Amino acid sequence: MEIKNHALLFISLLLLCSTLRSVASSMNPLPLNLSTDLTLTNNYNPEILNFWDKHAQSSHFQGVDNKTVQTISIVTGNEKVVVISQGRNESVLKYKEIAYDLHQQGYDIFLIDHRGQGFSERFGGDQYRGYVANFQDYVDDFHQYVHSLQLEKKYSGRYLLSHSMGGTISALYLQQFKHPFQASIFFSPMFSINFGSRPTFLVKIVTYSSAEICRWFNSKACYVPAGKAYVNRPFKGNQVTHSQVRFNSAQAGFTAFPETQLGDATMRWVATSISATEQAIENAHKINIPVLIVQAGKDSIVTSVGQKAFFEKLTPCQLNEFLTLEEAKHELLLERDDLRSRALTHVFTFINATTRNQKTCTK
Repeated sequence: MEIKNHALLFISLLLLCSTLRSVASSMNPLPLNLSTDLTLTNNYNPEILNFWDKHAQSSHFQGVDNKTVQTISIVTGNEKVVVISQGRNESVLKYKEIAYDLHQQGYDIFLIDHRGQGFSERFGGDQYRGYVANFQDYVDDFHQYVHSLQLEKKYSGRYLLSHSMGGTISALYLQQFKHPFQASIFFSPMFSINFGSRPTFLVKIVTYSSAEICRWFNSKACYVPAGKAYVNRPFKGNQVTHSQVRFNSAQAGFTAFPETQLGDATMRWVATSISATEQAIENAHKINIPVLIVQAGKDSIVTSVGQKAFFEKLTPCQLNEFLTLEEAKHELLLERDDLRSRALTHVFTFINATTRNQKTCTK
């Protein structure tokens, strides 16, 4: 009887330890070796900067209408790869920290400065106008770039990560082209833009009309109302992150390389972007790989309406996930540690699950 009691006590202790580990894991969002606020300065930190200087290889290609599109490759001999599709008014420099973190987890990384921003060729009249003639140009550029990488020949694990506008580009790309990716992660995807109380359909009509009228009288694309060239904005009162060091690190890239600075959006950009978000939602069912959407609960740049509509229209897939971080602002990859690490921990868990179950999602 005493031996039986000891055995029961031992089993109970094992179960208790397992429960405590599970609770600790759910409470602790830092199981990975991620960089933290404490290790960062107002320009990332020496380790991240040295990593970037050593491994980031710059290149370019000629995209739609022969426009020059700049890219970065970080290839260190890994079997897994992540391709990153950035948001509006961003450059590859903004992704130094996440590239470092991905490298630490065993991934090669490829990044692209979408046309009209970052180090890529500018148009619309001057360097600062956020302009694209047709949103599809972004998508066609991206397809050309990914196709050139020949990922299926080089990597056993292939994943697409996108942010904001880059999410719209990624969605349309996945819907329209045969692709090499096994899963796609969307951070704060732009499937509906926050226009406040103004109805989207009305904004679409006004911006399309204004863009056309502007072409008649102006050689430069017209900004949205009150739009202007690049302004170095302060951290206080910002709408994108709670992390001051990450905010400052992103701003440091624009200061060090003024050629990457971009101003506000133009009428044409808004009009064609609205159409693109509608198309992305309408054709979401054409995506045949697992999708993870990470939504920022306090996002004031894009709205949750489009994100939910897109997710609901996806082809049903057991591995599809929708994660909301209630306290997060728009820039999830620049957020404070607890939010950013929770998002990235979820991402790597999602990737591992898709790696174990490499099946396409079908009707």
